[in-house]
Amino acid sequence: MKKNGLGEIKSIYIDDNVSGSGFERRGIYELKRDVMEGKINLLVLKDLSRLGRNNAKTLLFLDFLEENGVRVVTFDGRYDSLKDNDIVGIETWFNERYILDISRKIRANLRFKIQKGEYIGHAPFGYEKSPYEKNRLIVNEEEAGIVRRIYSLYKEGYGYSYIAGILNSEGVKSPSNGRWNPTAIRRILLNRVYTGDTVQGVSEKISFKSKKTRRLPKERWVITENTHEPIVSKEEYEEIQRIRNNKNARPVPHKGIIHVFRGSIFCGGCGSVMFARKRHNRPMSYICSSYAKEGRTACTSHSIREKDLCEVVLDDVAKLLDDENMVNKILQKIDLAGAAEDYQTLREKLLKQMEAKQKQQEILYQDRLENKISESLFLRMNNRLENRISEIKREIAQLDLRKSEFVTSEEKIAKLKNYITNNGITNEIVKIVINRIIVFDKGDNYLEEKWNLNLSQKEKRYIELYGAVLIEYGF
Repeated sequence: MKKNGLGEIKSIYIDDNVSGSGFERRGIYELKRDVMEGKINLLVLKDLSRLGRNNAKTLLFLDFLEENGVRVVTFDGRYDSLKDNDIVGIETWFNERYILDISRKIRANLRFKIQKGEYIGHAPFGYEKSPYEKNRLIVNEEEAGIVRRIYSLYKEGYGYSYIAGILNSEGVKSPSNGRWNPTAIRRILLNRVYTGDTVQGVSEKISFKSKKTRRLPKERWVITENTHEPIVSKEEYEEIQRIRNNKNARPVPHKGIIHVFRGSIFCGGCGSVMFARKRHNRPMSYICSSYAKEGRTACTSHSIREKDLCEVVLDDVAKLLDDENMVNKILQKIDLAGAAEDYQTLREKLLKQMEAKQKQQEILYQDRLENKISESLFLRMNNRLENRISEIKREIAQLDLRKSEFVTSEEKIAKLKNYITNNGITNEIVKIVINRIIVFDKGDNYLEEKWNLNLSQKEKRYIELYGAVLIEYGF
């Protein structure tokens, strides 16, 4: 610097691996401080893009330097603020165009990867990134079990907070490794990734000049189906979304007590879910939730006793279990606590797991042949896969030995009958056999578009004159 007659170096300002589109950089802060304190009167840059690639902010900063008597010179000789102020706007504009072009190329590349089904970013809870196939998700069995349990608890009627409380009380690992909270539960129930689909491109940066993001409309999301192994079925996921989105049909999250017809009984007058209510010296009954909250200005009570409903359903279920055609349909929906899983279902599940591991092994071999991975990494990963495949084979062999222990269809029906005999009608039984119960009061107008039960005019007229209880079975 002395040789060029520019004086002594007072300080060097560096920003490593920081985008030039922003001015919230350590080097800029230090430079600005020294200028304000009058420590420097000359700034030498490699080129103007080193100062910044945001046109407007770069020009403002150059004005700030000029106002404080600081001359700016670039090492490439293309700019000197004493001589070239008239063309500086063009130079900074080109610098901004460069970073904009880079930003567009990065976005296009990311979108291409997303459309191919690659998962960009951290793996969601329940999954981990494949060590042999870039940006592919594989199931983390320990976490996946927790995800399935959350879905199961929500279907049973437990709310976000209650589910979080259960998991915290048991010391279950959370996504953040801290405590479970309602937001974490909600995110898991909302995330379509658990059905095996990749949903990305949900949000985007407003501009390369800003760190702020905006959420995109659903039609702009990038959804690629069946990109990885699902943790829950698409049917179960859709059922959860129906429960969440149907505000009238969604019961208030309970505190651990699940009444027999909870979540299955609805008011024929306004369509709201009906609440269980127990009054002193009166039997358990259900009333319209709108009536319970707002009184007669909203609806009438539509009250019905739980005992009466149980007797009707018990009688109907007994008849269904004597009908051979109905039995086969009921068997498909039975999932009673304590009943063993179907042998064939378990065997097919294990075979699918083994097939997936063998496919991963084929990809690993191909990567090694193409020198994409080192031999040491190949040996380590292949050893892990071989061990898992051997484990699955042992599990299949043990399953085959225990085949006789599994429950047959006839035994399942016998178990169901025995369960009903000992426990009566329970919420679990209701969920198996009933889609919904609709309670009409005298004077209610039946609305076909709301209930869609294909009733005759005579039946609709009967409802209006006398009221009715309609039970829709799921077969």
